[in-house]
Amino acid sequence: MKAGPLSRAELLLARVRSPPAHELVPQRRPEPRGALKTAAAAVLGPASFAIRQLRDAFGGPGALDGRTTRTIAVVKLDHLGDVVMFTPVFRALRRWAPAARITAYVRSANADVVGRLPTVDEVETADVPWIRPEPGSAENLRACLALARRLRDRRFDLAVDLRYHNRLDSLLLSRCGARFRLGFDAGGFGFGVTHAAPWPRAGTHEAERQAAALRRFGIPVEDLHPEFPLGKADRAAAAKRLGAVRRFAAFHVGTGNAIKRWMPERFAWVGRELARRARLPVAVLAGPGEEALGDPIVRALPKASCLDLRGRLGVFELAAVLERAALFVGNDGGPGHLAAAVGTPAVIVFSGTNEAAEWAPAGAKVRVLEHRVPCKPCASTTCPFDQACLRGVTVDEVLRAALETLGGG
Repeated sequence: MKAGPLSRAELLLARVRSPPAHELVPQRRPEPRGALKTAAAAVLGPASFAIRQLRDAFGGPGALDGRTTRTIAVVKLDHLGDVVMFTPVFRALRRWAPAARITAYVRSANADVVGRLPTVDEVETADVPWIRPEPGSAENLRACLALARRLRDRRFDLAVDLRYHNRLDSLLLSRCGARFRLGFDAGGFGFGVTHAAPWPRAGTHEAERQAAALRRFGIPVEDLHPEFPLGKADRAAAAKRLGAVRRFAAFHVGTGNAIKRWMPERFAWVGRELARRARLPVAVLAGPGEEALGDPIVRALPKASCLDLRGRLGVFELAAVLERAALFVGNDGGPGHLAAAVGTPAVIVFSGTNEAAEWAPAGAKVRVLEHRVPCKPCASTTCPFDQACLRGVTVDEVLRAALETLGGG
């Protein structure tokens, strides 16, 4: 039966009815700014620019020279995936100044990883609060100045901090007391940065942004591939965990930010079909506190096709297990970056929090699936739209990508 024209009442209802959630553009409220923040931004921005102009007028800070640089402080206060993407910077600094002592300032959770890098001589831990969501401004400032004093006591020749997401990183550089300070001027707080890199371009991968900042001041970056330090003991421990299993897919369902997680039930469907069609066992992985997210996968898989390793692996053993996998399937997070760094083909379901072109794991064997929504990128830890960005990535897409990746397609 052919439908007739809509009545006036139906037309009116259609106008006022809310559109689907994924079609809504969120009205994000600007963060409230206190009088102190507003005044600081108004004063420091122009002052920072004026200081750099004055410095340049008198010959500038001078060129960086790796031959005369004896001590370098590298500040990288981020999460595991960010640290993995940063490894080309450590490598470039080592090649540029082979005789320098490189000290890395990192979060305690990443200290063991960075400590194993052959390009780093010393590791100092700094668990600053501004990496956490919504810390207090006073707490942030105190922590920033305290860390700056720690660096100032060491009197480094060069300090490098390439974060630009928080103006406190620029303030840290400005106050760290190193002879040369390379980084960005965020919000005018980089008034003391001697070598201020141009603001990173949107749409460029983070590894390339970091490389561009170094190249700007004569520090060559020869390659951008990430690396992860594995030893014989790590690989032996992974082999023991895997037992007789030789070829398998690794599924990691967790990630630090909950709104980056694709639905566990969808992982379960893909895992079951992958085991059935490719005759491939599935290793189910999850970090501490995220073990329950893997329950749907474990229930969906035949017992003979499931290797449950949730919550049992440290970061080095996890990387060694991923190195042996034929395929990694997971979310945007640290494990995906580990898989890329050890050379494992990977299928990554990317949320709307960031742009995959800028933040996805780097590697020729990495395949990213993302669904565009109007609010992408939101850079948020909460979602008012029921994760429409992730729900738009279908199980058929992920399964097809996994099978094609396994088959070399």
